[in-house]
Amino acid sequence: MTARILLGLWCFFSIGTGSAQIVTPLDGVYERVSLTNTSTGNQLDAGQKGLMIIAHGYYSMMTINPDRPKLERGQRMEDLPEAEQITFMKAWLEMNGHTGPCEVKADTLIWYRHLSENPREVGTTSRLPYTLKDGQLILHFNLANGSRWEWVWRKVK
Repeated sequence: MTARILLGLWCFFSIGTGSAQIVTPLDGVYERVSLTNTSTGNQLDAGQKGLMIIAHGYYSMMTINPDRPKLERGQRMEDLPEAEQITFMKAWLEMNGHTGPCEVKADTLIWYRHLSENPREVGTTSRLPYTLKDGQLILHFNLANGSRWEWVWRKVK
């Protein structure tokens, strides 16, 4: 399901844009390995799965917990008691996903968020220093609270 969403987003942004000739050294499909606070060594959301596609000058990225609750075939969320609906929706909102154009300049991946699960991020830009090591793309970023993070993605062959 995640792969279909990302593929759809990628197609939406890449078809007809004239950007088919744009190639970056990071083009490919990646799966999430880890997200680690380099100051504390703590991993964030170790159980999350993720997929990132970089191609033709665009990227799509989504991470989500694969163990989130799911409705049975034919079951509707509206049929659940209100408290269960709230729990269900909170679990589904614990995801990260955005897409838009991207660039690679030297050792920096630049994301231009055109769509995001977080409306406050739409229209923002992230500049992520990166390294490539042993088939892994390692993104580095800081948060406003001063914490430094390392986000590791493995290239899918």
